[in-house]
Amino acid sequence: MKHIYKNISLFAIVSVLSLFTTSCEDFLVAPLPPDKITTDKVFGSASTIEMAMLGIYSKASNFYGAGGIVYNTESLADNLSRNPPLAMDIMSNSEYDLNTSESFSSLWSRPYSVIYEANVMLENLPVSTTKLSTQILDQYLAQNLFLRALMHFELLRLFGDVPLVLKSDPAESKLLARTPKAEVYASIITDLKDALNKLPETNISGMDARRCANKNVAKALLARVYLHMGDWANAEASATEVISSGKYMLEADLTKVLMRRSKEIIFSMDGTMADVPNSCWYYAMQGMPMMYSFFPEPYAWEYSGWGCLTQSAINEFESGDQRFSTLFTYSAEENVFTLKYPHGMLDQEAADADPQDFCVLRLAEMYLIRAEAKVRKSSPDLTGAAADLNLIRNTHGKLGNTTATTQAALLLALEHENRVEFMCESHRWYDLVRTGRADAVLSKESNKTGWESHKSLLPIPAKELIVNNKLVQNPGY
Repeated sequence: MKHIYKNISLFAIVSVLSLFTTSCEDFLVAPLPPDKITTDKVFGSASTIEMAMLGIYSKASNFYGAGGIVYNTESLADNLSRNPPLAMDIMSNSEYDLNTSESFSSLWSRPYSVIYEANVMLENLPVSTTKLSTQILDQYLAQNLFLRALMHFELLRLFGDVPLVLKSDPAESKLLARTPKAEVYASIITDLKDALNKLPETNISGMDARRCANKNVAKALLARVYLHMGDWANAEASATEVISSGKYMLEADLTKVLMRRSKEIIFSMDGTMADVPNSCWYYAMQGMPMMYSFFPEPYAWEYSGWGCLTQSAINEFESGDQRFSTLFTYSAEENVFTLKYPHGMLDQEAADADPQDFCVLRLAEMYLIRAEAKVRKSSPDLTGAAADLNLIRNTHGKLGNTTATTQAALLLALEHENRVEFMCESHRWYDLVRTGRADAVLSKESNKTGWESHKSLLPIPAKELIVNNKLVQNPGY
């Protein structure tokens, strides 16, 4: 585990994984279970176990889709839209329904493929004949518990009640009904606490440490989970532990924040693919003129189409906010796109010199989670909340302190700050849904022609309902 992110060929990873999984993209459509011979091959040596662990992380990164999750969720919310509009852009116009539910199939199947492989590891590692030290065994178990919790959480945020899969037997898993959200949350908390007990304080020296779970990563995810649950005391406590660890710091230089060299990133996913320069290439391709990174001149390039900021997203930025002036720019047609993912499809040399992974958790979120928890808890700490909020405004926005002083005003100020701080980072949709604000906000967006209140939960892909008659579709579809 010491070298869990060492350089290893994609072919080698895939070859090892293929020994114990088939068709994991359709896990709940019953891949064949691993037989004893193939299981022995995977768990027969430390090197194959390590490659299998690398492969599971690689599959987990596929969920984030090299930045594709940014485009999808920011379009579902009110941050991104195609300009000019196009009828087929069902996410930004909210025209998705049961007939188009297969558009969300990867958001369902990819997490379950990771969960399946994590379960295989969790079941077989303790009985493996390979001589692993207790410390290394615990690290492998913890990594898989963490990934299983993370993927269940991502499913929960998109679809609501989902099957809770804790075993690798596909004959059992393919016929699971949806598990109530409270039970899934309880399992996520159990997995993360178990992982926390086994994980080291820091995992790997250098930049790779941000692409593998450690105690602070588990605590940061717990803070986010508790926030979604409305457990304000634990959200505040978990966020405070990460902040107080001293392992991370806010980057004053905004161009560093999402790069691998960032001191702000707590956890990221390496989604790099063969012949593609960086882990966020999909959004760089969809959300900026192809040649902008070579000749960065605002207004010089024509660009219309996918990934443009909506007018309400542009209007959200206050005058003088350096996040807008530094991280966003205009095309010749005055469409606005982000520069947070600077390496386009042709930028291999630049990407090698300054790599970028897909950021899953960073320090600014911990401050804003803590601030919201302080506002919402039974004995609100409005002064403390404002201090956390102002730190982000001052450091990243170069803005003055908030004028909000009441609980209601601070909650709106936090909603605003979360939107501008994490614009084009796949936060806005989840924030609107978890706070119950999706309908009030999205029903007012002129491009959301198909919006209805039930669409805050995505439709389960129709194929899954055919294969598993115990699954019930989300209401309204």
